[in-house]
Amino acid sequence: MSRPTRWTVAVVAAAVTFWVCLWAARTVSWGWLPKEEDTLFAVAIAFATVAATVVAAGVGWWAGREQPPAPAVERAVSQRATATGKARITQIGGSRTSGAGTTPDRVEQHAEASDEGRVIQVGGDRHIGEAGTDDQSTPRP
Repeated sequence: MSRPTRWTVAVVAAAVTFWVCLWAARTVSWGWLPKEEDTLFAVAIAFATVAATVVAAGVGWWAGREQPPAPAVERAVSQRATATGKARITQIGGSRTSGAGTTPDRVEQHAEASDEGRVIQVGGDRHIGEAGTDDQSTPRP
């Protein structure tokens, strides 16, 4: 629920409490209430004010608190590769498209190469030129 909606609910609850308590104190006859009309009205106003203040304090706390922020989603990449013989492996921790800006928060890369195997590891984005060759690599800071 949004903060302005919560404050609207708090104000309405306090106002309703005030009017209900004022009505109850004026219409219900209790032996301890004064008999004179002016004094009875003053006591009813005081009673309704105290009750509305108590409700406003409780509901105001609820209305004024901040909503917790949405939990941050961590993007992680974990890769493992083994190159043997004449194999060529390229590990890219981010994006391989031009200007995607999707570099993950955490990159873990593990590679092993034997014989004539070749492994290329890029921890960030790797932008590919129009001719299909690498024009730049942007490592993760």
